Amino acid sequence: MPGYISEFLHEGGASSDFVEIAIPEGTDTSSYTLVHYNSDGTVNATYSLGSVVTTINGQDVYLIDSSTPLADIKSNEAIALVDDTSTVLQFLTTEGNDVVATEGPANGLTSTNIGSTSGGESHQTNDGGSTYFAQSSPNPGAVPCYAPGTLIATPDGPRAVEALRVGDLVDTLDRGPMPIRWLRAGEQPLEGAAPDARPVLIRAGAFGPGRPARDLVVSPQHRILVGGRGQLAGAFPGERFAPAKALTGLPRIRFMAGKRTIIWHHFALETHAVVTADGCLSESLLLGPMVIGGLTRAQRRRLSAIFGPAPSGGAVNGDPARACLSVRETQAVLSQRLAAVRRRAFGDGTDKRKAPCRGLSAKAMEFGAMRPARRCRPGGGHPATTARRPAP
Repeated sequence: MPGYISEFLHEGGASSDFVEIAIPEGTDTSSYTLVHYNSDGTVNATYSLGSVVTTINGQDVYLIDSSTPLADIKSNEAIALVDDTSTVLQFLTTEGNDVVATEGPANGLTSTNIGSTSGGESHQTNDGGSTYFAQSSPNPGAVPCYAPGTLIATPDGPRAVEALRVGDLVDTLDRGPMPIRWLRAGEQPLEGAAPDARPVLIRAGAFGPGRPARDLVVSPQHRILVGGRGQLAGAFPGERFAPAKALTGLPRIRFMAGKRTIIWHHFALETHAVVTADGCLSESLLLGPMVIGGLTRAQRRRLSAIFGPAPSGGAVNGDPARACLSVRETQAVLSQRLAAVRRRAFGDGTDKRKAPCRGLSAKAMEFGAMRPARRCRPGGGHPATTARRPAP
């Protein structure tokens, strides 16, 4: 399909209603329109698509909302997406109502009914507009990505993060299965990004067998559980959350290069929680001030409706599940641990040319192994780079 309505909310009032439209990337939409039809088939209003708000999975995303401004769409009314040849791509209505257009580009057509929603829910599609489902956490401007991704542990087994829906249960370490309350997906351009702003790749087994069970890619600020449960258990004084970017000094954990863009998927539970992603213990989304500050006004209103108002300076969904270390704090602990392992392995008077490299294995860091994971080549430098680097 050369374009489709990816999500829309009606009956929320002019300040809340929106229509999100996905068009193949690079398409000239200057002559595309969205036509709002009254229940009697006459045209209520016609809107241009405006500017692209984001590009996700090869689709340019457009958003028509209160800033357009969009008129309040009633449940017995219809919307039509029209391309630059005046072809009606979709003519949709809801709640069991049919609209027969008597004028405009859809003249003579009968709308397609796509089902019902409850108050505050939007209609969303994950199959290019063929079917729609009720989305309890509307997310205008963020069309979900369909590429396979991180596997999240659930009571029904591992599920790809992009396949999760609001209401689905996710396994948590402390509270058992918990339902997802809010989802979001967004694209991040990486061209020109600072080296420490790029995604972090945690290779399978970086923390030990099955930790993670397969390669895991997270954002640099995404927190990983450390100090217990087989993840650097001996290196920290108890379980903590550490930013992934702070762990890139360890072998098999590094920043990724070569990607131009990446799509991030987030899910929030009733509370912040320890969850399992590809066998690695990490975090659900903590809806703190930085996250809230990056949302639209409509998204913030929706979060307040779900979780209630946030405490001053706090997170909407409560306190962190574990103490959260900064990058500097994490690196300081790892540096102290590294120094202790070196002293045990070589003694204070060791020849520095034979000292282990900074990249001791996670297991060596965890248990204070007497043998280094690898040695530097003569002269104190890093080993000769004869092995190929892993692909990004």
